[in-house]
Amino acid sequence: MNKYIKYTLIFISITGFAACINADRIRALFNAQLDVFKKNETYNVVQSDTHKALKKWINEDLEGVHILKKCNWKLDDAVFFNSKKDRCYLLLLIQDKNKKAELDYAYLMYGALEHDQWVIYFTGLPTMVFHREKADNDQYKPISMANLSLLSRDKILKHYYKANRHINDEYVNKAYNTELKKKQELFLQKKH
Repeated sequence: MNKYIKYTLIFISITGFAACINADRIRALFNAQLDVFKKNETYNVVQSDTHKALKKWINEDLEGVHILKKCNWKLDDAVFFNSKKDRCYLLLLIQDKNKKAELDYAYLMYGALEHDQWVIYFTGLPTMVFHREKADNDQYKPISMANLSLLSRDKILKHYYKANRHINDEYVNKAYNTELKKKQELFLQKKH
């Protein structure tokens, strides 16, 4: 085997191994941080306000939440706060109930402290899509909520910390903009 190819393969293997270790470390860092958050009143208020908002939107029969009536869903316990704890990302895990469905989802939601009240934004951010077969090796079996949580958290964690392992406030704060507010206004107006 050519020396160049051999060294390239070794480099790729080491890089891949290091990336796995790094992902595990970042996940461990976030899990430790989440344990601290859960003891904080702000975390509990955000979780409670998000649950209330979701129930309210379902009861108001808003068009954007109709999917929640047709699917199994769960608000993930992860909250990705900025350093000030006045902005955050939240994850809404969604399993399709259709027997022939091949995909499950995680909606990225946003929370912002406005005038001492948490405002939850349901729409305007990307939806994460997961193929059941890739996640659990079964084309039609729903991805477990625990696995959906892990998969969606990993996507957020790729950007959540800076190289120095501090929270990347720019990443968390950048979603809070005029476009997000406009999309939320439209979402709140569309009733079935």
